[in-house]
Amino acid sequence: MLILSLDSSYSYHNFTLWDGEKRVSVLHYGEERGRKFLEVFPKIFEDLKVDVKSVDAFAVNLGPGYSTGLRVGVASFKTYAQVLGKPLYTYTTFEGFTKFATSEGEYLTVIKVSRYWVYGIWEKTFEGWREKVKPSVLDEEAIESLLGKRLNLIIPYHFAEEFEAVERRLPIREKLVLPLRGLSEVGAVIAYEKSRRGAAANIFEVEPVYFRPPV
Repeated sequence: MLILSLDSSYSYHNFTLWDGEKRVSVLHYGEERGRKFLEVFPKIFEDLKVDVKSVDAFAVNLGPGYSTGLRVGVASFKTYAQVLGKPLYTYTTFEGFTKFATSEGEYLTVIKVSRYWVYGIWEKTFEGWREKVKPSVLDEEAIESLLGKRLNLIIPYHFAEEFEAVERRLPIREKLVLPLRGLSEVGAVIAYEKSRRGAAANIFEVEPVYFRPPV
């Protein structure tokens, strides 16, 4: 099973071609080209000899992240899936983060989008993961609501240093810094797991995840 997974949630737009039978990445590619990268998909696929018609399923990150990149990326992969008659699997930025945590407990997932710190709360138990707080702006009210909890922090490396001032105000037990820029590869793994459960998305209901009203 070949899965083509896209992560356009941030400026580093990236995709992964993942082999479900061998459980390995066949190809990973990303660029800091912003919107232009998404507009030249067909040429990039041609140059890298990626035949989208040979793909068995598509996967796309719904965010949170930058709204323009998400809208274009999600729309592109919805179109591919619909035109080619292939299933579409979705994942979120913070869902991708949870794949790197091994211990049970509550996790604070954090990214920065424009001038906003965006967070979510996930809980891992013996039964699996549960999203407790959907992506929201980490403002003063949100910080107050987190006091008294025992949280583990998951944050990408390129945000970790800048977040330290906020982190000192929060009840953080342990910190997991993710040494990665894009989530398309872990997204492909999530898509494969969902395919095993028959959990394909309804293309007509797929929309990006917004942490505030889109503009």
